Amino acid sequence: VMTASPKPLKFKEFAYTFRTRQAGESKLDHVVAMEYLIALYDRMFGRAIPVRFAMFVGIGLLGLAVHMAVLATIFLGIGESFLIGTIVATGVAMTFNFFLNNALTYRDRRLTGAKALFDGWISFCMVCAVGAIANVGIAAFLHDVRDGAWALSAAAGVAVAAVWNYALSSRFVWGRY
Repeated sequence: VMTASPKPLKFKEFAYTFRTRQAGESKLDHVVAMEYLIALYDRMFGRAIPVRFAMFVGIGLLGLAVHMAVLATIFLGIGESFLIGTIVATGVAMTFNFFLNNALTYRDRRLTGAKALFDGWISFCMVCAVGAIANVGIAAFLHDVRDGAWALSAAAGVAVAAVWNYALSSRFVWGRY
């Protein structure tokens, strides 16, 4: 209500003490809370940056954290080559992003059942393959040029792939633009 008003509204808070529930269970769970936050975001920023894209990017940032953790483990921890680490990290992050996007970003078109999930994951990976190749190529090139700046190189590769992944996966995996 407050975000929809054309004029700033004045408000006043009233204290309320909840009592212990006598029967049944609350309908307020994490999904309801997330949908409330999505509605607020959409109301405030949805015209500039659509909710679905913002969620895709947010999940992509979580995927970046997964990517970096896997890459650091393989490259710095195990001592494998940067290229091998980046390839494995990209595959793990793509899988993570697919399942989280399926559950949250595209929850209204969620793929369910083992076959649909597997087919969707394969489609997502195929659609994102060009982005993944660009990711690995750019990251490896920058790593060689920047002489060991592995985190910056990896982040640049992921950023280039993100736009491609959103555009094509929205259309070909979940059937939406």
